[in-house]
Amino acid sequence: IFGVLLALAALAFSYALVDLAAISYLGFGLQPPQADWGTMVAQGQLGIQQGAPQAALAAGGAIVLTAIAFNILGETVANRSRGGR
Repeated sequence: IFGVLLALAALAFSYALVDLAAISYLGFGLQPPQADWGTMVAQGQLGIQQGAPQAALAAGGAIVLTAIAFNILGETVANRSRGGR
């Protein structure tokens, strides 16, 4: 049962990460100067309008890549706990 719980924890972490970024983007999460990816996307939004989207894209890409990595980790652990490869 430990493998199943670990898989669920990895999947829940990726959902929590995206939720935290969304809340911070809307201004209800961590406030500057504390670092948070959602806040970084919100602050970089002005840069997108001015032709410099690097800050927002970097933070958004980090959110996406981290969520994908934890989803893959959760699926891998779940498959191994069921006896698959």
